[in-house]
Amino acid sequence: MRRHPVRWHTGGPGAAQRLLGRLRARLEEQRRAEAHRLLEADLRGLWREACTGVGLCQHIDVAAGLTVRTPRFGALRLAPTGTSFTVELLPGGEPTDIEAHAARLAHSLGFAGLRIQPLAGRWVRVVLFEIDPLASTYRLPRTVTGRADDAVLLGRAEDGALIEHALASPGHLAVQGQNGSGKTQLSYGLLAQLCAAGDVLITGSDITGLLLGRVWNGTAHRDWQVTGSRDLAAHAEHLDRLVTWMDQRLDAMPPRQDSVTPTVQTPLVLVVLEEFPGLLRAAQAKDKKLAERITSAVLRLLSEGRKAAFRVLMLAQRFEANAVGGGYARDQFAVRLSFRVPADSLAMLHGDDARPLGPEHANAAPGIAYLSAPGHDCTRLRAPYVGGYGHFCDRISQLARRADGTEETP
Repeated sequence: MRRHPVRWHTGGPGAAQRLLGRLRARLEEQRRAEAHRLLEADLRGLWREACTGVGLCQHIDVAAGLTVRTPRFGALRLAPTGTSFTVELLPGGEPTDIEAHAARLAHSLGFAGLRIQPLAGRWVRVVLFEIDPLASTYRLPRTVTGRADDAVLLGRAEDGALIEHALASPGHLAVQGQNGSGKTQLSYGLLAQLCAAGDVLITGSDITGLLLGRVWNGTAHRDWQVTGSRDLAAHAEHLDRLVTWMDQRLDAMPPRQDSVTPTVQTPLVLVVLEEFPGLLRAAQAKDKKLAERITSAVLRLLSEGRKAAFRVLMLAQRFEANAVGGGYARDQFAVRLSFRVPADSLAMLHGDDARPLGPEHANAAPGIAYLSAPGHDCTRLRAPYVGGYGHFCDRISQLARRADGTEETP
């Protein structure tokens, strides 16, 4: 058998090719390291300029003159999941200081957005996004919640994070927006996620007859829903019925307990009020006492429902005080979402902090909402897309819980 000669300078057959491969790999590694160093230097300079431009800095008077101090750029990290770098906050600074200027800082760095991840001590990680999470629609996953304390998806924020809310958490929900702005899609998504939960009962009043109504036929929820505008007294009677149920729960509250925990036997009652201002206007035109009766019932559900595991989801094109039962009623909503509305309507529901965003939000694309909620103040998000009305009907007919006789009956 023929033997290949062994050469001391190559290390055997094929060693030259292996040596060249290692040299090429080392050269490529050096090139990547140099490119990484240059990119890190560029981003460090841009970060300093951007922070100075938005006022995220401190001016220190030293012997050599005035020095500008900005949050210190740490180390750049490039990964398949995205670009990020660490930052040391200024003394006394908080991560929210950067989040307040997130959009302007990201644009100055050449990215569509950024998210802040707290690390140890005064250090945080700035995660950059090349694509605006609000720019494109996305479908609602075909998932349902099994319990009232499971979180439901509200939308995707500007930093790409998912915004969720557990219905069992204290607080009613208010949603406003012009026609075609996306509030109906949000409602479709919320009800589609909640319809199968064993300890949730979806009730309410809907003069349009679309959000509630025939689509719920055969489900455990249908008997607790009133639709249409022909019989306005039926809406008042239904709301009074819900108030009576709430009172029964409050009267039966065990000692040393101040709230009802949702169970299959005592479900959390979600009271959906679709186009509630329209219901009030129609009732006022027919009988002012009827309108007062409806308003009184809703006010009681809003003010006392939390303890009895009642939650109100009210939808309106505009949350004027006189259109939703008064300023007191509007103040009871802890979770507030505004799709495209005029600037004054945005401030009306979310307060003066939202006023600077009014002109921009007045022209927001369908599906983009402004959110005020505990832990998510002044957040913009895109609501998930369920599909057309037919897709919503399909989800309810396939997923909604059927009556089994185990529910509490007042």
